[in-house]
Amino acid sequence: MKTLLLTLALGLGAFSLTHAQEISTKNILIRQGNTTIEINQKTQNITLKPERFSLEFLNKPYQERQELFYSAKALLTDNSQFSNTYESMSFDDIAFFSPGTGFAATFDENQFFPNLSEDGHQYLYYASNSDHRINKIGKQREWDIYQWNLDGVTIDGNEIAWKNYRIGELYLYFVVDRNLNNSIDSDEHHLIRISFQK
Repeated sequence: MKTLLLTLALGLGAFSLTHAQEISTKNILIRQGNTTIEINQKTQNITLKPERFSLEFLNKPYQERQELFYSAKALLTDNSQFSNTYESMSFDDIAFFSPGTGFAATFDENQFFPNLSEDGHQYLYYASNSDHRINKIGKQREWDIYQWNLDGVTIDGNEIAWKNYRIGELYLYFVVDRNLNNSIDSDEHHLIRISFQK
């Protein structure tokens, strides 16, 4: 009987862990090696190894002809005073998300070093196999699953790998405007405070 209860408890625990890490429109996942961290709070602190990690999230493809500009926006900063206070605001009213502040970095599937900046953001979209800044890695019902890999950051034109990132914490403000209303709704944004293991 004890063996049966232990087996049942372990099975339910494994199911809960898998279920808790399922991607949805309310969360994003951080993956690094065999570790997955669910980001399900508006502001969340995590610790990572100083090596490549990725964000996974749900969205739809960018469709310029139909004027359906599905994308994600990400600000990466080292400003410890940065706070998650932009809910309900229009992108046009947020200096670092306003039109013209998106970095048009070339996409490289092998390495990605986004700009560390308080003045502009990473504009992340997937239009087709030949026009994208993120990877499409799967599908979940009506949504596509996208992945954004980060190998480090670019500071003053220099690519700095995470193992050489000496500033301290990284603050990543990530927004996915899934309903295309050009504003930040309650379930569309996360501020991730990342500490790197020494």
